[in-house]
Amino acid sequence: MGSHSMLHANQLSPMVSQYDWNLYRVPLRKIENNYRIYVADFFTRDFDEHTLPDEVKTKMAMILANPKQIMKDDDVSLLELMATPSEEEYREIGWRTSDTYFVVVLTYRTLCLLRGGIIDGETI
Repeated sequence: MGSHSMLHANQLSPMVSQYDWNLYRVPLRKIENNYRIYVADFFTRDFDEHTLPDEVKTKMAMILANPKQIMKDDDVSLLELMATPSEEEYREIGWRTSDTYFVVVLTYRTLCLLRGGIIDGETI
């Protein structure tokens, strides 16, 4: 009986934070040292530990330093992935839901840069 994932990559895209409309919950998948960030519908950016933007790198370090019960990838639904944990400290940082699925909380500015935008001459 092969288990099937309830989560499909084409479902993943940023959602506004329910606590702050200037912040977005952005799905991220980390497999070994590779990071795939779901920056818009059907649009991802891939990074490694050297190219990962500093804001994301810092938040991932904070998320990984916080031991939390996680699910198996195959058991994660979109709702469970995107649901903000009740602990306030996660609301502006992000959280880990499973072995490889995370959410990082980013500003709209950072999200625009990740989508390929240029703001004040800055790009990611």
